[in-house]
Amino acid sequence: MTDPACSKNVFQLWKEGGEKLPFKVTRWSWDAATSAFQVERIEIGKWPYGKAWGRFIRNGVTEAPQQLNGAGSYQWKVVE
Repeated sequence: MTDPACSKNVFQLWKEGGEKLPFKVTRWSWDAATSAFQVERIEIGKWPYGKAWGRFIRNGVTEAPQQLNGAGSYQWKVVE
């Protein structure tokens, strides 16, 4: 099931949020109630793409820092 609110990439969401870090995102195919990614660092390449790093949060457990694959795809939204 596709979430129509998940229509931007991570870099667009970062820009819309005033370029503030950290912030949490979820992907259209994830269960937003149990899975998110906390973006802690952004590196812009050619706008609106680049690299994003942070930590997965699954069922309340924060994982080790890593690069987020697929950050440039238009399948993300910000979550609280």
